[in-house]
Amino acid sequence: MQDAPDPQTPIPFMDHLSNLAGDGGYFRQIGEAHHALYRPAGKTLLVEFDILGAVRTRPGAQPWSSRLARKRGWSTLSILSNGRTWFRDKALFAYFDGLTDDEFFDDFERVVFAGADTGAYAAAAYSVAAPGATVFLVRPFATLDRTIAPWERRFRSDWSLSFGPRYGYAPGMLDAAERVYVVSDPTERTDAMHASLFRGDHITHLPARNGGQDLRTRLEAMGILDRIVAGAEAGSLTPLRFAQLWRARHQDAVWLSGMLRKIDGMQRPWLQAVFASEMLRRTGSPAARRRLNAALAQLDADGKTPPHGLGPSVPTVRDRMLMAGE
Repeated sequence: MQDAPDPQTPIPFMDHLSNLAGDGGYFRQIGEAHHALYRPAGKTLLVEFDILGAVRTRPGAQPWSSRLARKRGWSTLSILSNGRTWFRDKALFAYFDGLTDDEFFDDFERVVFAGADTGAYAAAAYSVAAPGATVFLVRPFATLDRTIAPWERRFRSDWSLSFGPRYGYAPGMLDAAERVYVVSDPTERTDAMHASLFRGDHITHLPARNGGQDLRTRLEAMGILDRIVAGAEAGSLTPLRFAQLWRARHQDAVWLSGMLRKIDGMQRPWLQAVFASEMLRRTGSPAARRRLNAALAQLDADGKTPPHGLGPSVPTVRDRMLMAGE
């Protein structure tokens, strides 16, 4: 696997991606807004869909699959978009048509299509090119077609895109897949509505409660995304196994902070005190300390008994001084 560009002798980003392909692969432009990076290795092929800007900001400026592929000896085909294109491009349709015509996918024992957000939409839609594939989707969108999803009020600037007929309605492209895994946050209403459109006996839904709208990033930050995808490839990923891995959120400061903000809006000081106390114990967060003390003060003002064993927490010398507006 090639290294990232040396900051002392910077290499243009596109040249860096071309270098990642090595001698046996390729980095190819597909139409005006997409690129394909193929890196051959083993008999499992991971086809991922991502955005160039996200790749640029990752450690090593590599697709998220790089570490997993290196560890498992997998081949990868990364379809990278220049911005939020939804991967709706006739040139990309023709590219996948060509892969099918050339029996490209037949050279592999297992093929996994994977993506998150708009990349999850694409992974589902294009998986039809490789019947029998495994499909792994994080926070997938089904379509922006107004006749199917009129309740989707986001992405207004993208409503003019055509979501059919070719590689169009993502859930409808999954009939030929061997198995499909859908990771979504059921507390995010519109995301959950999209996820509910992915139906079938071969589709396994994996709820990631309170994962938020940047769910893939949270899975990566928790260090569990690679293990989840590896389990999907092996067919061993069950709701129970996912739930066990998802417990890593209890150690993730970003997830904990997001939950703390959600609880703030519930106006339930007893629950806020319990959660803030546990977060403070795990992370030492000054924000958790402030929420704990505020919740205890509210319970006292209301004449209610605080959770057993909890009392005000004194700031430590490591707690920074608050800036104006915080």
